[in-house]
Amino acid sequence: MTNPSLLASSHILLAGSISTSTENALVDRAHEFVNAFVDESLKEGAGFVVYLSSEPINDAGKPLVFDWTVTKAVDRLITGHVDKPRLKIVASEERLTTNCNVEQRRLIAMLTARGVAELEYVEEEVLTGGNVGDEQVEHATVMVALGGGKGVSDRARKMTKRQLPVLPLDLQIGANSEDGTGALSVLKNFKAFPLTYMPNSGNKVVKQLPALSLQEPVLTMAEISTRIAKIFYQEEQARIEALPPDVLVLTALDVELAAAKHAFGIAEDAEHTTTQNGLHIYKAPVTQRNGKTASCVVACFAAAGNVDAAVVTSMLLSELNPANVMMLGIAAGMRDKCALGEVVLAERIVSYEGEAVLEGGKVEARPEITRLNFRVRQDVGDYLSNRASLETRLTSRYNTLGIKFPKDVEAGPVAKSVMPKQSTVASGEKLLRNPEVFKGMRELHGKVEVAEMEAAGLFAACNSYGKPVLMVRGISDFGDSKKDNRFHLLAAKAAAAVTADYIAYGMTLQN
Repeated sequence: MTNPSLLASSHILLAGSISTSTENALVDRAHEFVNAFVDESLKEGAGFVVYLSSEPINDAGKPLVFDWTVTKAVDRLITGHVDKPRLKIVASEERLTTNCNVEQRRLIAMLTARGVAELEYVEEEVLTGGNVGDEQVEHATVMVALGGGKGVSDRARKMTKRQLPVLPLDLQIGANSEDGTGALSVLKNFKAFPLTYMPNSGNKVVKQLPALSLQEPVLTMAEISTRIAKIFYQEEQARIEALPPDVLVLTALDVELAAAKHAFGIAEDAEHTTTQNGLHIYKAPVTQRNGKTASCVVACFAAAGNVDAAVVTSMLLSELNPANVMMLGIAAGMRDKCALGEVVLAERIVSYEGEAVLEGGKVEARPEITRLNFRVRQDVGDYLSNRASLETRLTSRYNTLGIKFPKDVEAGPVAKSVMPKQSTVASGEKLLRNPEVFKGMRELHGKVEVAEMEAAGLFAACNSYGKPVLMVRGISDFGDSKKDNRFHLLAAKAAAAVTADYIAYGMTLQN
């Protein structure tokens, strides 16, 4: 069995029909497969889309379409009431009355009453095969083609235009309308252009087709069904992996990368993925409070400084196209404004290097000041406002990461709380070891409390690409000669803990 969560939102359109001239053994095999496939798909959490009207039969009384076979199988396999419909029924209210018998209408009513089925009506005045197909494709996420004629080919074309997966099968059962080769034509095209029908895994799937044969089966119908479910699972998995990440998480130094790995559950010796430009990245999913998963990618500049930050960030934004960017790491804090181990969320960046050298050697400061994106400001404000739950979560995360600050150190005051705060950050190329120079930065902006060496480049790159960005820093020193090297890792871990928690409980992911 695959991972049901990946298929839980899938609705399968099993499109096809059978010719009246098809031998009964093949008719029986087709319906045997459909029953087995419905069984396997329901186990995987998927549902189905059907069109219900009359049920044509051959001279032996065997059904020549699959929609009622699917519907009866769903009714048999799902007992009792359910919270989520597993069957989308497309139908004309008039034709249900005139073309269906009492038993069939009762079955639909019972499935609807139990929450198993949901009806989507098409008005009789506009009911055509094309409109029915449009309605089915509107609700379907994957398609299996079995027999049939032009209607199957048309539905397959509509699915591929939406880049949804289509798997044609080889059973030679004709079409009830005798108007084309349906699944067999789609199968021929699939073999020639597999990525048209399986955009993310078609080249692999085409090699598996012989094992899926219904015309000359070498596996049982249940085994074939299991393999088809796995194919759809792998296609969905490949689709998700190919999507741009929700969050790009950046670090500058190896100690910061180590902290990020720990906080995001990446093994210390985990193998990295290499981008086209040779950048090392690590994938890490984060479960948000609403139950959705935020796909995250962690990367490292492997150097300090705004130039490397701007260049590497731009390369990653170009290659990965993430929806959001965060940076975590360590920074210097003003002695009377910050405490060692305290975590700050940058509310604005003051790029202090900009200046003009005037006649007579006079220097005129020309800093660039960048504020957070409005949506990020909203998220940060909401995140910090939930103080009780935030403190509880961060205390737990600190304990999990082994973050324990020493109480008294010669370097200066140590954070007494896990609660982060917002601060204005000065960014430039100076590694500060002079507290007077540090304090002088408040002349550029009176709220400067933190100094570091990557934010200006980071924010410039993100602004150029229109990406919302937030920087999280742990205070490791005070920008003077008094240092306690223990706080390099401790402050980095604290920043990483807050970053992971913010993605899970503070960040709003855009569709």
